Amino acid sequence: MIYLLLAIGVALLAVLAWLSFSGTPRDSQADLGQRPERETRHISYLPQIKQALGQADHEYLSARGPAGVANRVRKERKRIALNYLVALRSDFERLQHIARVVAVMSPAIAVAQELQGIRLNLEFSVRYRIIYFRLLADIAPASAINNLSNLISALTVRLETAISNLGESAALAAELGSPHNGMNPG
Repeated sequence: MIYLLLAIGVALLAVLAWLSFSGTPRDSQADLGQRPERETRHISYLPQIKQALGQADHEYLSARGPAGVANRVRKERKRIALNYLVALRSDFERLQHIARVVAVMSPAIAVAQELQGIRLNLEFSVRYRIIYFRLLADIAPASAINNLSNLISALTVRLETAISNLGESAALAAELGSPHNGMNPG
């Protein structure tokens, strides 16, 4: 019985790992000179995506529009929502890349924080796949997309704070190491 549970656990970990590392191609050209909040463009389009996934427009077009217009609009909006989901993944991957660079530069990053990054990556990947399949099945997951967008926004804020702290530490270290820091040697 224990071996069966162990095999299921290993299989589940393998599936989660596959989900987290498959999908859209990684963007290796991330510009580290940009601030993370300027790199995440998803938040400005979220209200339009939520409206596009809503039922009110579909119901209106079904009742008052020409035949077939409601279905064409629904298909187009689904395509747009799928593209938005891909953009969310791209923003998340860019932030994860920047977070890895910050972790390398910061000696204060502990193993627990690195494990949190792995957990966050798995959580994002699972949520992403669920939303993707819900969109394909024409189940409008506006609240789930909102939650995924909020996850990326929270990562952006935490990353911005970490970068700010790293910059302050570097400035303090440079000031303390400077021969003109106001201290008289010896």
